[in-house]
Amino acid sequence: MKKLFLLSILTAFTLIFSSCSKDEDGVSNASEASIIGTWNLTALEATDGRSDTNFDGTSIPTTFSAVGKDFNSIVTFSEEPQIVTSEGSYTTVLTTTIMGETSTEEEEGEDFFQSDEWRLDGSTLYFGTGEEEVGFTIIAVTDSKMSLRYKLDETLEIFGATTSVSATYNMTLTK
Repeated sequence: MKKLFLLSILTAFTLIFSSCSKDEDGVSNASEASIIGTWNLTALEATDGRSDTNFDGTSIPTTFSAVGKDFNSIVTFSEEPQIVTSEGSYTTVLTTTIMGETSTEEEEGEDFFQSDEWRLDGSTLYFGTGEEEVGFTIIAVTDSKMSLRYKLDETLEIFGATTSVSATYNMTLTK
């Protein structure tokens, strides 16, 4: 049971930044000038998390949610070149229910952007390059606050198991 739990957690967090997603609720006023600068990470959450792992013909459904706390993380978007970096730390509280058993674990997180390239295309803020590029929808942006959303819906193979995962991730940055 512990292996299945760890497999589900690994799958959920491996997929956080594994693919590109578009969301139709984005803003129309996003500009590169509104993004450039130093931001504080002030909120991070995963909602509606669901996964189904098929291992040797056995289906293991899982639900999960996550919320960040104890934020001490700075995210910097530079202009030339367009690089995003982060430094500092935060804690993620992950609640997972597998086969009726609910558990909550805390994980220390740090430096989730490690000198990735960034670019803006309409209301989508992309991180990384090429096949590794991930798109977050900008839900709101002002001089002092930026809200980002990433919708995950993926299926992948890990350790001989097929896992389908879906969730909505929200991030808030403030100046």
